[in-house]
Amino acid sequence: MRKILSIILSLFIFLYSCDKETEKPEKPDKDKNFEIVGGLEMTSGPHDLAVKGSNVFACRDDKIYIIDISDVKSPVQAAVFDDLEAGNNFEALYLSGNTLYAGCKQTSGVYAINVSNPTSPSISAKNLGEIYAGNKLKAFDVFAEGSTLWAAGSNGNSGLLVKFKTSDLSVVDYYQLSGKGNAGEGVWTNSTHVFMSTVNGHIYAFNKSDISAGYVGDYTFTAEPGHEHWGRSIVGKGNQLYWADWGAGFITVNISDPKNLKADALITHSSYKKNHPKAEGTNVYDVLIHKKNGKIYAANGWSGLLEIDPKTPGKVANFVDYKENQYYCIEQYDDYVILGDIAGGISDYKGIKIIKVVK
Repeated sequence: MRKILSIILSLFIFLYSCDKETEKPEKPDKDKNFEIVGGLEMTSGPHDLAVKGSNVFACRDDKIYIIDISDVKSPVQAAVFDDLEAGNNFEALYLSGNTLYAGCKQTSGVYAINVSNPTSPSISAKNLGEIYAGNKLKAFDVFAEGSTLWAAGSNGNSGLLVKFKTSDLSVVDYYQLSGKGNAGEGVWTNSTHVFMSTVNGHIYAFNKSDISAGYVGDYTFTAEPGHEHWGRSIVGKGNQLYWADWGAGFITVNISDPKNLKADALITHSSYKKNHPKAEGTNVYDVLIHKKNGKIYAANGWSGLLEIDPKTPGKVANFVDYKENQYYCIEQYDDYVILGDIAGGISDYKGIKIIKVVK
């Protein structure tokens, strides 16, 4: 009996060892391990970023921090801009030439800041007053072109789109959306129309020459029940508008006919997880088009960085999940992307991270 048991045990061990020898290691998803080359810890993680030369402007609360990244491995804080306006909170930045435009909530309004010397910024103009009777603008995004500054935000209740002169930030035109919960979070223009994304997950198209006439096109989607819309930043190129819509995903909107906006491609939480089972999921906060390689990069909120090829905008080409972060904004510097990490109560530090994406 013992001999039989011994034979059976030997056979079991032999078969198990053969199986272990032929077993293939688990193949990971197609992750590109983007290289984090440097970072700077801050007391508060930034809400938006802009880059001029080797200087990064990072806004949070009532200050704009100027960070020298000429040595990407060792960024240093070079200066701080503070208007000393009581209750002021900077929420959005946009650089045009030597002028940094800033949008504010709380105190409300917009700034034009001279940054010809980035470490000694000075105010060229500001408008913190009423846009119309009793209504100020809480500006959550700004976009400048030529003589016009566009700002998307809220009057405190409803979505508000405002057109300013860049010269003195006087109001040229405005439009208030009806209802609540539709604050503007993103704004971008092409040659004929201005587009605004809203908190409740809509893209509105307006004729640039007369925004007070109201929007001419409206797009939303409900392809991902259970994952919240939060229509965040938008950026466009040609007939495509790339839209960071938080838990709802990343959407490529066809804007060739502003009166008939439609999706050319969707990356939802489900489709992303289907193609990359190990990925954290979609919480897309901010998006940019990289000027060196033409790829699209998205700050993916609670997980990390997404790379999307505009030739195949319906899928994530490469990604990395860092888990312990909350990436809120993204900008480009040379071969790198800069991510603003607000941490959001988890263990990662607040500040900026610099990640190399171009080989």
